[in-house]
Amino acid sequence: MEPVTNIVSKSNIFTQGIGNIPLDKKIVSESGNEAEKVEFSDIIKDAINKVNEKQVNANENIESLIKGENVTMHDVMLSMQESQISMQLMLEVRNKLFDAYQEVNRVQL
Repeated sequence: MEPVTNIVSKSNIFTQGIGNIPLDKKIVSESGNEAEKVEFSDIIKDAINKVNEKQVNANENIESLIKGENVTMHDVMLSMQESQISMQLMLEVRNKLFDAYQEVNRVQL
């Protein structure tokens, strides 16, 4: 399985925004006494990169096991399960975001 390298492209809704809602607005979140400004697209990109890292790690562990390097089957199975669960979670979040987008489109103004 090839690692996902550039899943977020210029034509993706995460970089262009949804409909008339631009995603260059800052989301202000409170953490303690300080307010951090975080872009929604950065949050999504970070999540996708973490899933990609888990996929790459699982592939590297599989290759190491096949080559006979010092990797246990237990570690390989754990990394594979972690990558599978993180991918499933990302897909479910994507589906929920898409459902919310469709629901917003159904609202009549």
